[in-house]
Amino acid sequence: MSKLRPGQRAPDVTLKTLDGTAVPLASFWGNGRAALLIFLRHLA
Repeated sequence: MSKLRPGQRAPDVTLKTLDGTAVPLASFWGNGRAALLIFLRHLA
């Protein structure tokens, strides 16, 4: 996968919520809306 450049649209991915519901990223953008994803690594 190539790196994204500023302003470039992210590829559509589907992530699971804590209860297991699949939510596509595309469901969050459109009509002037944006989505910010932050990935945290669990350090134990």
